[in-house]
Amino acid sequence: MVSNKMKRTLVVRRDYLQYFPKYRRFAKKHQNMSVHVSPAFPNVGEGDIVTVGQCRPLAKTVRFNVIEHFPAANKVCIWF
Repeated sequence: MVSNKMKRTLVVRRDYLQYFPKYRRFAKKHQNMSVHVSPAFPNVGEGDIVTVGQCRPLAKTVRFNVIEHFPAANKVCIWF
């Protein structure tokens, strides 16, 4: 997840590799998607891993919903 500055909407970055047969190489590419977050996921923050699923259009750019939320590993606090 990249950004959560909107109300109940996240921006999720999807990284992937695209193959170019002419050059026989892969290129890194990414796509930013706007994703709706229901109130059932109150603690979603930047850096978290989310699973998204396609749904009907909810807004001009929002076409996906959050299905699962996995907190980021670096947010774990260790108390001594």
